Amino acid sequence: MALAPRNPIVAVMGHIDHGKSSLLDYIRKANVVAGEAGGITQHVSAYVAEHTYEGTNRQITFLDTPGHEAFKALRARGAQAADIAILVIAADEGVKPQTIEAFSEITTANIPCVVAFTKIDKNGADIERGKIAALEAGIYLEGLGGTIPFTGVSSKSGDGIPELLDLVLLTSDLAELTGDATLPAQGFVLESSQSGKRGTLATLIIKNGTLETGTFVVSGSAFAPVRFIEDFKGKRIETAGPSEPIVISGWRDLPL
Repeated sequence: MALAPRNPIVAVMGHIDHGKSSLLDYIRKANVVAGEAGGITQHVSAYVAEHTYEGTNRQITFLDTPGHEAFKALRARGAQAADIAILVIAADEGVKPQTIEAFSEITTANIPCVVAFTKIDKNGADIERGKIAALEAGIYLEGLGGTIPFTGVSSKSGDGIPELLDLVLLTSDLAELTGDATLPAQGFVLESSQSGKRGTLATLIIKNGTLETGTFVVSGSAFAPVRFIEDFKGKRIETAGPSEPIVISGWRDLPL
């Protein structure tokens, strides 16, 4: 085995309208502004963001899944797509039913979690009140009898987002995430769709191993020859390794 550290795969979860999409959009746009070739215009269900942590440029793979139904479905198939979850709690509203449901999903999947108190720039935002509400819901934060790290963020100004990404990478390092790039690729289908021009395509995330052109991918009864691999920006690449989100087209059937 040739185990090497790999980038964390992160799911953002929480109550509806508590700022999941705004947070992901801010991180994505900040990276586009930072000079990604051509920018990202189309919606992608996973993308890679860069963040400088302790003087080193690091990458984080984000799953941009609407709500957490997709996360549930993946877990139901006996798999864990994410390594780490960010649980968003709006600082002006506190813990809501879907917050508790999302935290239950995270706990069941047995992955570490970072709490982001969002909307700290809004009138009525009160992180202290949010911390107490989290405690009452059994979400035990650092400094309040628990080990879950947290920070406040604004997806408008970007305040607190670098600190949040620091916490994600610290959590990743503590989890000692590794992959073996010498193995055949294994991973998950995040979404699949039919395109008039391109046929049946699927967004995949590789959890371990390396995928190369000239091979096949198989999911259930669906399969596709890997004639080319596209990264999350739509650029063609020859190989893809652990934690990379990619798109493969030419599936014989729509994979689950």
